[in-house]
Amino acid sequence: MINIKGNRICLRTFTREEYHQFWQSYIPDPIMGPDPYVYNKEEVDIRYDSITEKESWYPRVGIFLFDETLVGELSFKRINHEKNQCELGIALVNNKYKGLGYGTEAVEIAIDYVFNTLKLKYIYADTMGSNFKMQRIFDKFGFEFINREEQSYDMHDRWEDKLNYVLQNPNILKMEK
Repeated sequence: MINIKGNRICLRTFTREEYHQFWQSYIPDPIMGPDPYVYNKEEVDIRYDSITEKESWYPRVGIFLFDETLVGELSFKRINHEKNQCELGIALVNNKYKGLGYGTEAVEIAIDYVFNTLKLKYIYADTMGSNFKMQRIFDKFGFEFINREEQSYDMHDRWEDKLNYVLQNPNILKMEK
């Protein structure tokens, strides 16, 4: 179970009900996902069971305001202690919570958790070429651009490039020198 408090938000493991709440409120950003999302209780139950089974290496947590408002989901994907790495993923529930700094704070809390609690060396992340907000967040926290995979995502009306990033844990890397 993950439960981490920040300045304005908390990252914590979803209950089944909260996971349903997220997907009932979810509206994809048309730039990030051109297809509308239709909530399906059975599919969400299957996904919840799946994330519960993968929790040791692929935990997903809700991004909550202190009043318990659910504003997003953050994933610590493919945690690999042998390779000292994981990946980050984030989605805000809808446009109502974008541009308010919640995603930025969630990434900041996640970086601290990965480096200081999990003691991993590397965080990998990616975003689409048109997702300038996420690119700015990566820049803010010192993620290094690795490469661009051209035309990786078929968005029906266009192709999107995938931009790959890595952030190295400065604490562990200093100790190795």
